[in-house]
Amino acid sequence: PLLRLASSCGTPVDPASINRYACEAIFRHVWESGAEAADEGRLAALTAQLAPQRTLGDDEAKAQLKKNTDEAIALNLFGVPAMEVDGKIFWGFDALPMLREYLLGNAWFDGEGWNGVSNISVGIARKT
Repeated sequence: PLLRLASSCGTPVDPASINRYACEAIFRHVWESGAEAADEGRLAALTAQLAPQRTLGDDEAKAQLKKNTDEAIALNLFGVPAMEVDGKIFWGFDALPMLREYLLGNAWFDGEGWNGVSNISVGIARKT
């Protein structure tokens, strides 16, 4: 239900977008309190707080969620949060400061420090 909620909380100008406020509220809902994220009362309160622009189960929300999922699979993304910017993947809450540095133009991301990771061999291959 949380992904459907996120994909239903676009802006009035762009209902298909997922806004930062919704992402942050959902992230805090899951990770900050230690309470059960799927608790019906908590979900109802979160839904009321976020006031989604679309009905959670409508066809547009489902299609957007499928599109987002397909894009994540194509990028080999896993886990939450995972962000892709300019072909670079930033995964995990602890990567947010790194993402910020990239967005601010830190030159480290153009050098061997970042690019050397692609030379590491695969440890376990996923069966398809």
